[in-house]
Amino acid sequence: MTLENRFNLIEEPWIPVIDKGRLSLRQIFSAADNRGLGGNPLQKLAMTKLLLAIAQAASTPEDDEALENLETTELARNCLDYLDKWHDRFWLYGEKPFLQMPAINGLIEQRKCHELKEAKKESDRRIAEENALPKSLGMGFYPDVPSENNTILSQYQVPKVLSDADKALFVVSLMNFALGGKRVEKNLDDPLMLGYSGKTPSAKSAPSLGNFVGYLHSILVGETLIDTLFLNLLSYQQIKGNAYWTMGLGTAPWEEMPSGVECPTAKKLKSSYMATLISMSRFVLLHGDGIYYVEGLHYPSHKDGWREPSMAVNADGATIKIKWIDPNKRPWRELVSLLAFMGTAALSGYECQFIKYGYNRFRQRYNKIGVWSGGLRVSWNAGDQSVKQENDFVESLVFLDTTILGELWYNQLKIEMDALDKLSKTVFASTYGFFKAQNMSDTSLADQASTLYWQLCERRFQELVDACEPPYATKKLRNAFAQSAINAYDTYCPKESARQIDAWAKNRPNLINYLNTKNKQL
Repeated sequence: MTLENRFNLIEEPWIPVIDKGRLSLRQIFSAADNRGLGGNPLQKLAMTKLLLAIAQAASTPEDDEALENLETTELARNCLDYLDKWHDRFWLYGEKPFLQMPAINGLIEQRKCHELKEAKKESDRRIAEENALPKSLGMGFYPDVPSENNTILSQYQVPKVLSDADKALFVVSLMNFALGGKRVEKNLDDPLMLGYSGKTPSAKSAPSLGNFVGYLHSILVGETLIDTLFLNLLSYQQIKGNAYWTMGLGTAPWEEMPSGVECPTAKKLKSSYMATLISMSRFVLLHGDGIYYVEGLHYPSHKDGWREPSMAVNADGATIKIKWIDPNKRPWRELVSLLAFMGTAALSGYECQFIKYGYNRFRQRYNKIGVWSGGLRVSWNAGDQSVKQENDFVESLVFLDTTILGELWYNQLKIEMDALDKLSKTVFASTYGFFKAQNMSDTSLADQASTLYWQLCERRFQELVDACEPPYATKKLRNAFAQSAINAYDTYCPKESARQIDAWAKNRPNLINYLNTKNKQL
């Protein structure tokens, strides 16, 4: 039977773009005024990776010099030519559906026939029929299918029928960010898909999410989407210089899809840079309003050598350290760590290759470059990942004036951030002291006061970044941040009764040292 090709991702609008709604891949590379991607942080990351994979496949410069001489208009034109060449590989449905495995359909049918043959009761037959149905895509904004006993607490968690555009976005998000767990298809017997036989398989998490609580990812951002892709483009020289990508750039999966986890194509993809952009960590097939969902290629964790240019990694010590997503610590607070290569101790600390490479190459070409950081915090329990309690999407965007960047600017920013961190501890200690004076030793309210303080500081952080240029116009901002600390304390420490007034006065934050620090680099 010949399957109908329909919904071509090059021609159909499906990618969320700021101010423009949904655009097709052709529109993404045709219009120079596309500002940036929309959607939640993981969707932005997944789509950035896909667009970068297209850009790398279409226009990877030979070396750093060629990359620096590349124009964004040439990059966009090369990508359009590439899409024309591979137009037939971007159908969401058909004989070769985009990033999907049609062979799964036969495996499901084979399992169904076997279970029906072994069924002894009508209930067993009914279960066999139900097992052959595709899984629900749920709400579509998490890169995972809902579990069978998923608890629904609000209307936002009610499964819905997704449009083809949303299904395409869901499939792309799965490849690098699928949550680990037991929601994959069970008891599929196929020699090419090693490790999937058995009744309760547990799939590994996708490599860009990580096998714990979720990696923090950071990229450079330009004024337009094509600028963003250009800022994060790597040359063959840079790719070859990375010891983790032994197969070099590699081949985009839509050009040559793996047939199983141990096939030659899969082995090449796993060891290439292309795997960090499109990892194929799940083998899937859209069917009706649902999806068949099978574990795909296995990847190592960061401890075993997995590296992506968007990850912040510190490999100086005996144990590799990584930056994780923390909803209680917004990503903008990690800016000092991400820019450590600018400081005095530039040879140590965390390194994010996208930021370091892009800064060194293009600071003379762009007046402003943004640093976007984000991801999804998940809960981890015995290999199963889920989104619950305080887990959430997190993202931050800070723009840097390239004309003032350098060691002096960075060192001053580090001083200011260290001072803000001390203020946070002061707010916590003062709030805790207020309640302890009234025989209440719970730290939860002190934590909330500290969190509120950081939320108030975030509103002025971009001003602080701009003010760290010599001669350092940070004095007014220190007054504002000090007021944020006082406001946070006052919000959680009432002064209505005589006892409260006494405790409030005794524990009110003393910020004189912070305010009297000379307005110059120390």
